[in-house]
Amino acid sequence: MHVPHSFFSIDSFRGATYEIGMKKVALVTGSTSNIGKAVAERFSRDGFDVVVTSRHVDEARAVAAALPNPGRAFALDFADPVQIDALFAFVKKECGRIDVLVNSVAMTKNESIFDCDLDTWDRTIDVNLRSYYYCMRHAAVMMRDAKVAGSIINITVAVTRGVPNKFSYITTKGGVNFMTMSAALDLAPYGIRVNAIGSGPVGTAVGYRTMEGRAHENLGIPLGRIGEPEDIANAAAYLSSGAAKFITAALLPVDGGGIVGTMGAGHQLARNEKR
Repeated sequence: MHVPHSFFSIDSFRGATYEIGMKKVALVTGSTSNIGKAVAERFSRDGFDVVVTSRHVDEARAVAAALPNPGRAFALDFADPVQIDALFAFVKKECGRIDVLVNSVAMTKNESIFDCDLDTWDRTIDVNLRSYYYCMRHAAVMMRDAKVAGSIINITVAVTRGVPNKFSYITTKGGVNFMTMSAALDLAPYGIRVNAIGSGPVGTAVGYRTMEGRAHENLGIPLGRIGEPEDIANAAAYLSSGAAKFITAALLPVDGGGIVGTMGAGHQLARNEKR
């Protein structure tokens, strides 16, 4: 089995270090279904020690145990910063380091501005935006203090305009995009790269349990199909690798060309979510 080690380049990472024989650690938030699960599986196949997270401990343990290289499980509610503190204390104690953070957790109630009450707004912001900031900050501190040339990847959406009936969700994703670019500038001096993957429709839509009714979305995607979770996982593996050592502050669309097709305006996404 190939075990990845920290990449080192004095030119591109300004003094970040590596430790021979230490296994790399990847933390994936929201990693028991769809994109997050595929990312966890890909990093595990690549030899990482993967930390799987979920609100449900049984789900986290089951996914972690089934990884190609069994990982670690931690259950928490990402809306609670105290529980995020506990997650990173766990990572530090059990793994001793973090090399890759993939923020994938997400929630939506598929609501319009009329249906978006304060509880919905607060919950969506806390899970989809604040948790990304707080996890990034924790990971960045660990990477900086350990002089690890780390990679942070935020999962966002590829649409570039507003989307009807996804009010709070799409607002948070716009925030993630600018947060990614700003964090990339702050963390570049420490050799920590921060990028985002803009996902098109992939697997089961956020807020839904089945794939029913998604076939019509193919019409808005130049490559003719909705994505597979592995498409996003492959992009995450690339962005975290040495092959992407000169890439930071990027918003990489992985959407079959949808950003320049009708999907770019969000119409097909919204039509599906209304069903």
